[in-house]
Amino acid sequence: MNTSEILTNANNISLDTAAIDQNKFCQLWPTVKEGLEILAGLIKNPIVKLTINGIIAAGDAIIGKICG
Repeated sequence: MNTSEILTNANNISLDTAAIDQNKFCQLWPTVKEGLEILAGLIKNPIVKLTINGIIAAGDAIIGKICG
């Protein structure tokens, strides 16, 4: 699944209710995203970079959906 597909299907992404209720994901995502971006910058393998960028896109889609 590429980044555009993830963003298109953002409404189909679901999270465990406990994670949403405790607002943990909303609190942690900015730090996790920064770490993933640094990691993607260090890695040379294009497949791994694509995977990391897909995770970042999914995280951003979830943030937009549940964190307002």
